Amino acid sequence: MLSYILAFLGAILLYETIRAFIKEKIVRHLSRSAIRYINENRIKLDRFKFMNKFIIKKELMNNIEIHEAMIEHARERGISMEEAENLVEDYVEEIVPFFNLLSYYKIGWWVANTFLNFLYEVVIDHENAEKLKKIPEHHAVVFVMNHRSNVDYVLVAYMLAKNISISYAVGEWARVWPLEYIFKSFGAYFLRRRYREKLYHTVLEKYIQLISLQGVTQGIFIEGGLTRDGKFRDTKIGVIDYIMKIKKNPEFRGDVIFVPVGINYDWVLEDRTLIDEWQKGKEKSGFRDNIASLFRVIVKTPYLFIANAVRLLTGRLKQHGYASVSFGEPVSVSEFIHKNGRNFFALERKERLAVVKKFADELLVKIGDVIPVTPVCLVSYALEKRNGDAVSRADIVRDVARLKSLLKRDGRRIVIGKAFVSTVEGFRRLQSEKNERQRELVSFEEEFLDINEAKKMTDVALDIMKRRRMVSLKAGKIIINRTKLPFVQYYANSLSHMFE
Repeated sequence: MLSYILAFLGAILLYETIRAFIKEKIVRHLSRSAIRYINENRIKLDRFKFMNKFIIKKELMNNIEIHEAMIEHARERGISMEEAENLVEDYVEEIVPFFNLLSYYKIGWWVANTFLNFLYEVVIDHENAEKLKKIPEHHAVVFVMNHRSNVDYVLVAYMLAKNISISYAVGEWARVWPLEYIFKSFGAYFLRRRYREKLYHTVLEKYIQLISLQGVTQGIFIEGGLTRDGKFRDTKIGVIDYIMKIKKNPEFRGDVIFVPVGINYDWVLEDRTLIDEWQKGKEKSGFRDNIASLFRVIVKTPYLFIANAVRLLTGRLKQHGYASVSFGEPVSVSEFIHKNGRNFFALERKERLAVVKKFADELLVKIGDVIPVTPVCLVSYALEKRNGDAVSRADIVRDVARLKSLLKRDGRRIVIGKAFVSTVEGFRRLQSEKNERQRELVSFEEEFLDINEAKKMTDVALDIMKRRRMVSLKAGKIIINRTKLPFVQYYANSLSHMFE
């Protein structure tokens, strides 16, 4: 019996040894691959992300303002300093992430690439993304975004993967296993919204300022939550205020740069839930509600994968239209403060926050300027402006062409992908030959290409909208399904600010 037990234990030991050896080989190979990817693309890597969590914890615990907040909290709550210190340690443990290079650049990127490109045709704003590399390294960079879907986290990180790794400010809804581990391994830090305790906010503020001073690139959703009706929500200024205040730190010699980021989709995975909340006037934003919304996306995703896999194998792959991100011109905090002509940091708190609010609202306008214009959103806007009446396809094509012309005049970014290769090539050829041809002929061909592009955009949008039963085509007329009218309005609303 003893020999059998020893043989069994020996087999387990051998298995664990082989498994550890293979695991180490795989991890080493993937790590080298991730480092090679970073070096080849000259990606800016925030070294502070690799700082030991114990050191960050000590840095925060020794902060004089956190110490004073602990004393005040202990006095107000009638608890001991040891209890207050334990509470701060719990907050630090909750907030601070642990960045893992392998998780972000191998596992995360592979999952994002597979997930996004299977569901959407992802169109990257290469031109403006390249401009981001010109921001000096000693500046603190923050990407500020509108919030349309839980997929936003994945989409923006994927778009920026060849430029930089981004640390998100994530709400407490994601503090469940395994989401908490995943987000923290990607460098995201957690914050509690609508939690008013002063001690907690002091710890959060000092952590955000610490990583900002150390050059960690951050991403925040300026509206604080998902849009329910497709329009922008009001701006939230808490995190923006924390970051702006590092400008008064004498050790910080750089500038704080906010980069406006516009996000848009032809098909938001959670739109049914979001629109339902909008129509009922009951926004669900608690922990359970956010988890339930995310769970629906997680459950829905495998179904979409399987359905698309079958379509791919049968040559009938139907993606969910376009997903795209656009980047605006970086905004300098130093220039904003100088333009306002006042000593920003000498202002009373209420007056200073009013200035921060003004700054945040200006950022939201700049985000609106770079929202990508996708086919479904543009055709929905054209249909919605017809007051829900049945309209011929030809009339909608003309409307789309007219709207598109206005958007191009204002410098808006219209999202076009593989379906538009011929028209893009036509415009490129016409541009190169413009000086050698008669003005009348050039004008005629431009108009012809514009109409062709509008037709293609309408076809792309109607294909998706018919699949979703938002519209139907009868006797050459486009008819909005009355039960799906809120969906048309939701997608139209994402562009409404462009025509106001």
